[in-house]
Amino acid sequence: MGWPNVFLLVAALTGQAAQLPPPFPRPGTTQLLENDAVAVWNVSWLKQQYPLHTHRYDLVGVSYVEGDRIITQGNAPGRLVTTKAWVFQTNRANVTHVEEGASDPPMRAVLIEVKTAAPRAPAEEPANSLRQVAGAPAWENDRAAAWVVMSGSAGPTHRHLGDAVELVFDGSTTPKATFVPAGTVHAGPTPADGGRAYIFEIK
Repeated sequence: MGWPNVFLLVAALTGQAAQLPPPFPRPGTTQLLENDAVAVWNVSWLKQQYPLHTHRYDLVGVSYVEGDRIITQGNAPGRLVTTKAWVFQTNRANVTHVEEGASDPPMRAVLIEVKTAAPRAPAEEPANSLRQVAGAPAWENDRAAAWVVMSGSAGPTHRHLGDAVELVFDGSTTPKATFVPAGTVHAGPTPADGGRAYIFEIK
């Protein structure tokens, strides 16, 4: 049994998972924004083993640089995970595991921690909701839906049913994140040439 498995087993046997640190902040990670609804992190998986941690919140996001990670959870051996760029990412609150970067350059992603404990109550969508004006989302689960805006186009004028996070990738080293409160009516985002944008609407 490797050291990550030992740490996981000890945490499980002692019931200390609730006292373990959260996944962020940590080396290779910077915070892009935080408020009462979300925390948004620009994450790089460096070639090091990160401490055993427990996710406090449900998490959604998207990778933007391909790379490898080793993820160890429970008593299972660590598994090597290769992630391509522009793959949607998700994790659940209360997951406890160990992560280790395993590639150079490292995998990079923008991850959004959703601070609300449960999705909002379903509501009728107005004619100018994102789903009505932009069509079906590119990705969706029970905590968020995401739309992609590619270079050469712009997000149509729309109303947000829930709080939203817009991510813009324009080739710079740091993606840009903007929080948009529920009820906002606006257009965009509009990515630069060669860039792309993602609209994550929280449920």
